[in-house]
Amino acid sequence: MTKAEKGTTMISDLFRREQVKMTAVLCRHFGIKDLDFVEDIIAETFLRATEVWPHSGIPENPSGWLYTVAKNIAKDSFRKKASETKKFKTLLDSNPQETVELSFNEHVIVDSHLAMIFAVCENTLSPKGKICLSLQILCGLSVEEIAFALQSNKEAVKKILFRAREQLRESNFEIKYLSSKEIQQRMDSVLLTVYLLFNEGYASKTKNSVIRTDLIKQAMNLGLSLLETKPARTPELLALMSLFCFQASRLDSRMSAEGSVVVFEDQDKSKWDQNLIHKGNEYFLEAFSTPSRSRYHYEAAIAYWHTQEDSLEKWKYILNIYDNFSKSFDSPAVSLNRVFAYSKVYGNPKALEEIKSYSYEESRDYHSLIGYLYTNSNKNLASLHYQKAIQKTKSKKEIAVLEKKIKELNLKEKVSL
Repeated sequence: MTKAEKGTTMISDLFRREQVKMTAVLCRHFGIKDLDFVEDIIAETFLRATEVWPHSGIPENPSGWLYTVAKNIAKDSFRKKASETKKFKTLLDSNPQETVELSFNEHVIVDSHLAMIFAVCENTLSPKGKICLSLQILCGLSVEEIAFALQSNKEAVKKILFRAREQLRESNFEIKYLSSKEIQQRMDSVLLTVYLLFNEGYASKTKNSVIRTDLIKQAMNLGLSLLETKPARTPELLALMSLFCFQASRLDSRMSAEGSVVVFEDQDKSKWDQNLIHKGNEYFLEAFSTPSRSRYHYEAAIAYWHTQEDSLEKWKYILNIYDNFSKSFDSPAVSLNRVFAYSKVYGNPKALEEIKSYSYEESRDYHSLIGYLYTNSNKNLASLHYQKAIQKTKSKKEIAVLEKKIKELNLKEKVSL
């Protein structure tokens, strides 16, 4: 790789990770209504990196370089604004340090990130507007990724984002100290944002890399910061953190040395992080200390049982949880995962009868599950549904897993002949 190519690749990798941090800090400093101004600063920062790095070399501390340039651009931009209006000039003269004292240390980044998410989750915006805007500007997800996360389509998400941004410009949004009541009123939207961010990191449907540790770390750091805020330390948050810990404990076992995805049944359990499982258990017990039950409680309970040794009793517990889960939080994912658990308890033939009550023809997971259920009884149908699943996904890693399953079916058929 040439020096220029290396610089371009580095910039691409940094852009998603650092733009989120810059957006949070700059918006908190200049105000959420100045989102366009903030995005211009960030765009100019990365433009300068693309002009400088490929030729002069990548700095020893690329993130630090970006933050320094962003501060200088913000300072120059603010001074330009100040010269244009008396109001800004007065502000600049009376407090010249206010425009330049930007800090990008980790504490300020996480603190600003949370403050921004809580601000966007103000009740003036529509429920989907809050989530979409938070995922885009504060989590760095693309329109396509948001569409997958919300099981929607790109055009619908674009319209939601357009309306939310317009509303943001026209309203009196501000980042301010929130009362305990205000924090609790916004927690549902905040938790859903963090949950969807983690999910995109844990099992990306849109990128070549199924696991994206930067997003997982970002979501878990936000959750940990929320735990430090007393009004935010709810049973729902504790259940969510328990789920994160259980899921993250298996990260090292989900990818092979060659970079291919390892399905749950084939994972090396000795690689599971026992410290994370132990921490997940602590959050789990605290989350279930009250009668409150949320979607995160159900998912945490299922994830807990996945950390236990395989047995029929284990799958009976999981199926029972899914039965209760589906009554309150019905969705394609819950329904299909319930059928998988059903197959573990009652066998694949009965599970095939059970899945007939669902119709998710456009779902990759639907066809993949049917392929799995037909594996031992009808290899042609199993292969057909795996091929349909391939057509429903853009992830090269997921396609590789499905192609491997088809290959294994063909090998088994040859052996049986």
